[in-house]
Amino acid sequence: MGKTNFKTVKTIAPTFLVILLILSACSDKNNLPGWIKGKWITSLDNETIHENWKLRDHCIYGENYMYYENKFQKEQLRIFEKDNVLQYQIIIQKDTLIFTCENYQNEDTLTFVNNQNPFPKRINYAKPRANKMSVWIENVKNDPNGIFFTFKKVK
Repeated sequence: MGKTNFKTVKTIAPTFLVILLILSACSDKNNLPGWIKGKWITSLDNETIHENWKLRDHCIYGENYMYYENKFQKEQLRIFEKDNVLQYQIIIQKDTLIFTCENYQNEDTLTFVNNQNPFPKRINYAKPRANKMSVWIENVKNDPNGIFFTFKKVK
């Protein structure tokens, strides 16, 4: 084994440290709405609705479940980036819907749009305030037929 040149190590070490910091920042960097994580609950027409969100593998995975008209309904949800665009995916039984975020840079409200879907065409999530998160679904902005939910964080 050769002798280690302390001067070379002293010169290279800071550069190596900077490269490591840049690489780790890039691999962890994402624009996912971390504020959505957790367990949420609300009710609509005497039906309880749950949404649970977890960050995993650079995606936020969620599920929405409720009893509706005496039937159990469950949706698998996912928020992820694809080609630098935030996507919202819903899987209901064998159907998959994809919505694209139209206001990706707005940190307080995210609006996901799919104009091909009959209803809703827009799904909106507002950043929580005091452990309450507003969510509304609609076909057009400020739709009088839209449905508004106030979720309360339970965990």
